[in-house]
Amino acid sequence: MANGTLESTEFKRGPGGRPTREEAARRHGALLTIATRLFLERGLDTVSIDEIAREAGVAKRFIYARYRDKAELFVAAIEHSFADRLEMLHAFEPPQGGAEIGLVELGRKLIGIALEGNALALHRLVVAAAPRFPRLAQILVERNRNRGAGDIARVLNFYADRGEITLDDPQMAAEQFFISVIGIPQRLALLGLREPPEQEERRLATAVGLFLDGCRARGGSRT
Repeated sequence: MANGTLESTEFKRGPGGRPTREEAARRHGALLTIATRLFLERGLDTVSIDEIAREAGVAKRFIYARYRDKAELFVAAIEHSFADRLEMLHAFEPPQGGAEIGLVELGRKLIGIALEGNALALHRLVVAAAPRFPRLAQILVERNRNRGAGDIARVLNFYADRGEITLDDPQMAAEQFFISVIGIPQRLALLGLREPPEQEERRLATAVGLFLDGCRARGGSRT
């Protein structure tokens, strides 16, 4: 049975009887929300395009006009699920103080995003599904490698412009910072574990300190 929320109103039609752009965008967003829920509930293997279309109240051609296969739809569902959290990262501005203060604040935000419940569930799903869907990992990397890392690089460049750190490769530095900060907390959380807050803060401060020791401008001093 189709989702009642979606089916409570018909497509809003524009000139020529076609759905309006706003209505198509609304249906697309609802489609991705429902696809995410189904993937999380049942896994990527068992959920079919037919079922997603039926639940979302759209025709299969509505899906295939946008995505070649289920792997592309799954990646889009992940991106849709993370959109609000990535907007929070995009809005991050370095606080007053030196690089160490700002990067600890940035690290807290990254940990909050990475350890959110749906984020962990989607991460587990990707790892489980990738061997059976070879294109999945490739699409994820190609479309998303620069999204989060781009905002981290933006913050790192802020401190580089102030002369506190040096960056030979901002993109690589951003990726290294991300892994340094979330690596252990995320691995523990994927196993259903989490360190006490004081230990998590200590680990974060250590990761930031080690990162800064590797790229601090020569002659600079710790804030």
